[in-house]
Amino acid sequence: MAQDTNGQKNSQRAFGRFTVAVTVAFVVLLGRLWYLQAIQGPQLMQKSEANRIGTYRLPALRGMILDRGGQLLVDNRPSFNLMFNSALLPEKDRAPFLLTLSQTIQCDIELAESRLKKRPGTITLKEDITRDEVARVEALRMLFEGKEFPLRIEQVGKRTFKHARLFSHVIGYTGEIDQERLDLPEYAGYRPGDRVGRSGIEMAYEQYLRGEFGMRKVEENARGMQIQTLDNIPAVPGRNLALNIDLEMQAAAANAMGDQAGSVVALDPRNGRVLVLYSSPPFDPDFFTRPVPTEEWERLTNDPRHPLQNKAIGGVYPPGSTFKVVSALAGLQEKEITLQTPFECRGKWKYGEREFRCFNERGHGSVTFYDSIMRSCDIYYYKLSVQLGIERLAKYARMLGGGRKTGIDIPGESDGLIPDPDWKMRTSGKAWMPGETLNTSIGQGSVMLTPVQLAVIYATIANGGVLYKPQLVGKVLAPDGKVISEFAPVVVGKAAIDAKNFEYLRHALSLVVNSPGGTAFAHRLRSILVAGKTGTAQVRKIGKQRQHYTTLPYDQRDHAWFACFAPVDDPEIVVTAVVEHGGFGGSAAAPIAMAVVAKYAALRKDINSAATTANP
Repeated sequence: MAQDTNGQKNSQRAFGRFTVAVTVAFVVLLGRLWYLQAIQGPQLMQKSEANRIGTYRLPALRGMILDRGGQLLVDNRPSFNLMFNSALLPEKDRAPFLLTLSQTIQCDIELAESRLKKRPGTITLKEDITRDEVARVEALRMLFEGKEFPLRIEQVGKRTFKHARLFSHVIGYTGEIDQERLDLPEYAGYRPGDRVGRSGIEMAYEQYLRGEFGMRKVEENARGMQIQTLDNIPAVPGRNLALNIDLEMQAAAANAMGDQAGSVVALDPRNGRVLVLYSSPPFDPDFFTRPVPTEEWERLTNDPRHPLQNKAIGGVYPPGSTFKVVSALAGLQEKEITLQTPFECRGKWKYGEREFRCFNERGHGSVTFYDSIMRSCDIYYYKLSVQLGIERLAKYARMLGGGRKTGIDIPGESDGLIPDPDWKMRTSGKAWMPGETLNTSIGQGSVMLTPVQLAVIYATIANGGVLYKPQLVGKVLAPDGKVISEFAPVVVGKAAIDAKNFEYLRHALSLVVNSPGGTAFAHRLRSILVAGKTGTAQVRKIGKQRQHYTTLPYDQRDHAWFACFAPVDDPEIVVTAVVEHGGFGGSAAAPIAMAVVAKYAALRKDINSAATTANP
């Protein structure tokens, strides 16, 4: 009986302890629930919403680019990019996952790893993936049940070029934004993985072409699949740009240039609008829309013809005899010569200890102003330069636009060089030699110009002294085609040269093309009266015996130039053409420039005929 009583007491004590334990556990649980609900509730609710609601930025379509007549040059087509967010995957899992991905779709994993080491976060793994690849990527979500999926398919507009090789250096290309640009204030709002203009008009007019990003909020399940759209702010497309360039004239320049290296520039001398800007050889802008293999990059950069360089604005060359117009104007304006001042040319002239030769070894005899330009006599300008001196010669070269950037509205322009004694002492520590003045007077020695600079010089001659900034873009258009703004002509200077001296020079340049004995007479046009100047620029020192350029190695051959304007009486177009290592300007470059002028004349005739028909 006593044992039963003790057993009952022990059971009661055990039950009491159990009751206390349960009560304490219940109190702790209630306290924890209260803490989670009252203290951490808002934070946990926010996290829950973040897991449930996905916010995505919508890329905007870039604006289209058209020629001056409305011909479409650059458009967009729907495309899918594969994005990878490394922050959503532990670093230890990254390599195995990317390996699995590479076995699912073809992509450059080594390049991805390299880019992530430089800049962790979101990168573009592959652009323009196929719909089949989209499906394969979506199938990988099964590996991330209940976790955030580190891959995302982004629908974008891929640039499509209608005339890629005609406009590669003008329009340029787009590419993924780099860290350097992300750090700049003008790229505020961009994120890693965004595409931006990297060269040409795509880069210079990024603010117009880019558009405005949109935003979409969606409800997603645990696998990251979208259930419904909660909010949608559409992206705003970029603005369209209408160039001043004419497609048909650009094609005429490219066809005339063929596979030679060089460039063609055409300007309207009345306002600076760029009608043609072509650099050869061209490149394919689509080449830069994807990662470039090292061997392909090396092939392009080691090509002796430099296809990536925009030669029209970035190539610098001795201008040869096309520069004689500068010496001629300086001589007239400084009254060192008149139209009748004669200089004797016997094919060579000894000055100091050196002998300077004319390209015509037999000599030109007694030469006056008009003959000096028409027949391109070197001795005439050697003797004139001695009277002028290098300071005055350099003054007029700069006055007309040489030796500085023109301000054309795409990046990559070179300064060129107009040498003088100060420049030589500053750069070499040596004094200027008298013979250097003679070389400068005929566009040789250290003087260097870009094709667009020479075009500005000849445009200034054509219009009587006004220097305009060359402009590639004429109008900014809304997506519906409405004109938002137009770019007015920009005057950057005026040459302090008498109108009559410009008139004398224009007549002399007309003789070059239209008078027998002129160096471009063989290429005159019947459709329009052209004035111009040939130039053959040496790239090596000439020995006692001249060699025909075809017997020389390619890189030792002379550059061929031709600069012209038309019509002579009231110029509307200026054209400069340079053929690298092309030989004589009259035979290599003149036909190219004339082909552009002829196309302009044909288009001009068509426009006038249409106007006559419309207004009988």
